[in-house]
Amino acid sequence: MTAKMDKWHVVLDPGHGGSESGFTTDTLIEKEINLAVCRRLQTILEGYGVDVLLTRTGDVDVSAVKRAELAAAMEADLFVSWHCDFLTDEEVSGVSLWVNENVDEHYMIEFELIGDAIVDATKQIMLGVFQDSDKVLSLVEVPAVQIRGAFLSSVLERDCCKNPDFLQAQAQGAARGIIRVLQQLSPNV
Repeated sequence: MTAKMDKWHVVLDPGHGGSESGFTTDTLIEKEINLAVCRRLQTILEGYGVDVLLTRTGDVDVSAVKRAELAAAMEADLFVSWHCDFLTDEEVSGVSLWVNENVDEHYMIEFELIGDAIVDATKQIMLGVFQDSDKVLSLVEVPAVQIRGAFLSSVLERDCCKNPDFLQAQAQGAARGIIRVLQQLSPNV
């Protein structure tokens, strides 16, 4: 066992930042929600003894390449990107997880543990784990997942995202799911 394996290493990627706001409503900006959840998630994971690196800690631009380089430099066991979602249909709500289009199916099954843990904590709907082409996930060379924690197009979830208790519950659920995934990916740590 190498020194790196003394504990798990996770990169948390609060989506967007700087000039990239992500989805916005009249009162919410996605990049701010993403960072708020990731900061909470970092604190919880560190409480479990996980070594955590955020790709950004403030409202700054971070390129897709830089995000992937941070994961490689840390020799991360897992890369987790946090985003919100938006559709024209205001009725759609829930949590979805996304992986790069060429990811092995077993990762999709394992990552479902994260979504299940989030919805257990928040009582949202788990929409599933989906594959898509994503510029950040395609560059990351470690197991990587994007969590879309809420739909800013949903009136219900917009209101939830204004509540710090909801953001904390999302982080707590995500942390429980991430620990379960890490136990599957690197059981000897």
